[in-house]
Amino acid sequence: MHLRIDLIHLPISVYLQMKNLDALFFAAHPDDVELSCGGMIIKLVNSGKKVGIIDLTQGELSTRGNLKSRAIETKNASKALGIHIRENLKIRDGNIENTESNRKKIIEVVRKYKPKYVFAPYNHDRHPDHINASRLLTEAFFYAGLPKIKTKLPAYRPEKVLYYAQHYDIPASFIFDISDVYEKKLEAVKCYKTQFFTDEKGPQTYISGKAFSDNFEARAINWGYRIGVKYGEPYFTESNIKITEETLFKI
Repeated sequence: MHLRIDLIHLPISVYLQMKNLDALFFAAHPDDVELSCGGMIIKLVNSGKKVGIIDLTQGELSTRGNLKSRAIETKNASKALGIHIRENLKIRDGNIENTESNRKKIIEVVRKYKPKYVFAPYNHDRHPDHINASRLLTEAFFYAGLPKIKTKLPAYRPEKVLYYAQHYDIPASFIFDISDVYEKKLEAVKCYKTQFFTDEKGPQTYISGKAFSDNFEARAINWGYRIGVKYGEPYFTESNIKITEETLFKI
């Protein structure tokens, strides 16, 4: 699945400019990024940044829904977020392996869009796919900068790799204030009607019931509380974060 969100009617010159993205978010499954990073994505888009999402799998092992319904939900969520680009690499769900062929798929995407920042799942989580995706992505981001790994496009390495939380909490390097866009983030998550917050008949899963919905909001409130705002999203980076005298007293 290759979605070109909001680009259909743009001039070619504008479309080509989208190739150099400010931020590219990677996820094991469609809906992962909406849950974990939806607030940041909306804020970045609202500020004029060029943002994209790459889903590694189509989520075909999900207990609820199917490939057709998930594709529709993903398209609707992408529109709600306002992103500029979304692609699916169609790696097999439940089999995200750190192989040369899978690394090359990611390397090609990174070189294609040249994002300044890339986002990936943190390497400790309840879901094995999230753990495996984190390791695969971390390696691929580095190898994308090696000229001797040949693809159709020249070597390129993002400036910074940031990791987001999923089921488990993470040792946050910073917490991003999403208070003014939380409801918009929730709107994007709710596009996945077969997956979340549903009372429809069908098998009940860990993420489909009210308990998950309540926990989703509680965690956003908890992270927000830590920085004195209503809602927040945590992020981790292994690299240092630059602070200047102009920004020091804004922390």
